[in-house]
Amino acid sequence: MAPPRGAAMAADSFKLMRRKSSAVSDLSSDAMRIALIGVFTEADKDSSGSLDRPQLTGLLSSLGVQLLNPIEDIDAIFEAVDTDGDGNISTVEFCTKFEPAIKRLGSSMMGKMDLDIIMKETFDKMLVDARDQRTAVNRSFMMAREDCQEWFCKKFLGSKWRMKTFDAFYTNGGKGSASRLAHLRKSLDEAIKGKNEWITTSLESDQDFKREVLDKDGIGTFADKWLARLEAEMGTITAKRLASCETNRTVPSNP
Repeated sequence: MAPPRGAAMAADSFKLMRRKSSAVSDLSSDAMRIALIGVFTEADKDSSGSLDRPQLTGLLSSLGVQLLNPIEDIDAIFEAVDTDGDGNISTVEFCTKFEPAIKRLGSSMMGKMDLDIIMKETFDKMLVDARDQRTAVNRSFMMAREDCQEWFCKKFLGSKWRMKTFDAFYTNGGKGSASRLAHLRKSLDEAIKGKNEWITTSLESDQDFKREVLDKDGIGTFADKWLARLEAEMGTITAKRLASCETNRTVPSNP
């Protein structure tokens, strides 16, 4: 797919600005959008009109985005930007992700913004959101096991079935953090009601399920505990973010 009309001009303009300065700063909202197209086109080394994972990785490296777990973090950012899940990032998908920051900072910084700051802040937020979700899912999964401590060993002979359930309900639940979380919630709700097809099939054909699950109703009870813990964890994350937004709004800006 060819780059959008005007992308080549934007890329040339962007490269010229980069030669003049290590960071493109003091940009208006419209100039920022043009600069972002330039960034995209420059990162699109093969001129395919889209970015793949290696190209996105190179861009993140140039911005100094800290990747604590390179594989998971790259996947998290890529999936957050690749909104249609086709395995490539289009110009529209790329530029759209920066709109919230452009609108917010454009109205609070006299309309002048720094390209690198906008990009790094946006990518960092994607990482924070994905890491928060992974932590919430993992913590709720472990706490649900603790909630079932009294009777767990009476209903199950091991935990391989739990790990397989975790992968089916969350790890392999779709492309992108939002899709995986939605799939997890839906799957847990179905399991609680005894209507999850994957669980039903696993009980009939998976050797670990056959060997470890002594009481299939225990799966629904575990799912209920997991979902309750998950919602509590996600609620805590939401509350912290709202509190942070309120704090940022009340901090007076420098004259």
